Amino acid sequence: MNVTRRGLIASMLVSALTFGAPSVTIAAEPEVPVVSYGGSTWLSHYPVWVGIKKGFFKARGLNVEWQNFSTGSSRISSLLVGEIQFGGAGSISAIALMASGATGVSIVGAPDSYATVEGIIANEGIGSIEQLKGKKLGVPFATSSHVLALDLLAQHGLDPDTDVTLINLPASDTPSALLGGQVDAVTTWTPAFNTLKANPQLRVLADAREFSLYKSFKVGPGPDVLVANTAFVETNPIATRAFLEGYFEASSFIAKNPEQAAEILMELTKLSAVEQTAVLKDIEWHDQKRQAEMLGADGSFTKGLQSLADILVSHKQINEAPVVADHIKTGLLP
Repeated sequence: MNVTRRGLIASMLVSALTFGAPSVTIAAEPEVPVVSYGGSTWLSHYPVWVGIKKGFFKARGLNVEWQNFSTGSSRISSLLVGEIQFGGAGSISAIALMASGATGVSIVGAPDSYATVEGIIANEGIGSIEQLKGKKLGVPFATSSHVLALDLLAQHGLDPDTDVTLINLPASDTPSALLGGQVDAVTTWTPAFNTLKANPQLRVLADAREFSLYKSFKVGPGPDVLVANTAFVETNPIATRAFLEGYFEASSFIAKNPEQAAEILMELTKLSAVEQTAVLKDIEWHDQKRQAEMLGADGSFTKGLQSLADILVSHKQINEAPVVADHIKTGLLP
């Protein structure tokens, strides 16, 4: 069954003149004038959309072309062959790629955290994770929600093979499956999570803040990563820096101006202004200053991803944990 990892997008029509000119810190011209970014309606792609519309990349001499991808696997494939130079990915997909031995894609940024918009929601009458024993739990397999479900079940003494029946569902189908009685509970992410959370007849049993690694490293079950074609980064360091600086300027703009950012994003996500603003306020953006600390060999994010790789092995999602730090490019930003 096709699993789409993300699901949101919105309206732009706002020029740089409306909100002011972007600041520029890059000194040299990029080696190439144009790069392509693989995006979708998911949260981590928002800064690229906003950065394009507000001219943050152009101010650094770089034109960024948006290419939409319906699946993360197709985006990664395009990155590997160099059809696009940058993209966003869930860390589970990135770790699985590392575990396969591929080196053509590298992590270049840690964009965000969204621990409050992913979790387990159950029908009325189920008041705890322990009460899922003997029940049907809908989960998008091979995603962050799958890992979250396995982790939370284990924390509460439940065996996913014998105590609970896991049903593979696309995240977009989890609301209808739960409300229609096909399953007793679901593990999913926003916007499905937020839609179900607003239903007074349903109950949130846990969100991603209960994930074991979030408690230790503030890393959720599938944190977003900014990724790039490895060869491009190595041969075009100025263009890479221009892209990253534009991205993090845009994420800072979103954090400080959620209502204005929502207006820009509405065409992409097709959400209303109220819905889009609410989504933005649930996201914690990691700014440019934090990247070196988070992505260093001893950084909290890197350690968290390594522990996540170990968890994926323990839950038989990958065969062997890669050395995550070997696939992270640091020193790209001042």
